[in-house]
Amino acid sequence: MARDVSAYAALGLEPGADALAIERAYKSLIKQHHPDREGGDSARAAEINRAYRELRAALGSKDALVLIDEPVEEARNGWVRAAIALLVALAGLLAITGPVSAFITQLLQPPPIRANGAAARGARTLDPMEQPLHLAAVSGGVREAVTMLGNHDDVALLAASRDCHRELRLEPSLIQLDRCAAFDDAVVQVQDRDPMWDQGPFSQIAVTGRQWSAAQALSDDYLAIDGRLDRIRVQVELALVPLVPPSPQAARKQERDGD
Repeated sequence: MARDVSAYAALGLEPGADALAIERAYKSLIKQHHPDREGGDSARAAEINRAYRELRAALGSKDALVLIDEPVEEARNGWVRAAIALLVALAGLLAITGPVSAFITQLLQPPPIRANGAAARGARTLDPMEQPLHLAAVSGGVREAVTMLGNHDDVALLAASRDCHRELRLEPSLIQLDRCAAFDDAVVQVQDRDPMWDQGPFSQIAVTGRQWSAAQALSDDYLAIDGRLDRIRVQVELALVPLVPPSPQAARKQERDGD
């Protein structure tokens, strides 16, 4: 409960605010504080993202869809009723003025009505960030990061990240975004297990700033960008389970057990 109160406060909301208020507050604040904007604050942007994810998970997607879709559905039904009434009136006028029965029959066909908000969303064009992840690119980025981390060459690690993002800036693509984001996320997640790695070019804030800057070359939908980066992080976590080597202490224990 305390975390929920803190999350509401981070978005400038009173505890118990509904899903629509949360969405509006998030969009307004992330645009204001995004690190790529003049006067932006990367730490504040990270706080806003965390608060939004916590509240979205706490409320559940079902409640949010009901709150957002019902007014849209009601408005759409009103327009449909008005359109049908107009067509009926036009058909009566044409019937009086001449033999146009075939045209009247066609006009009186009711327009298709979608059953719910999900069908309406399915008909729209997907934002690039909502396309499926390139899993091969994500896995390749993770393997490259783990290999370089094993060599303990921090200079090469940073150079590889810079080269990846340079290619992405020159020729933006989802596959390159997925590879670069996965590489950086893998470094962050492995380093997070070592408390000595909490700042520099692979700190969580620095990596988040790079990823958002790259993603904005492909989309201006903040929610879609946040969703794709979340999905990449989950895939990186899954890919790291069999790839990350044991710590030196664990390795020595395994050697002793083998003896």
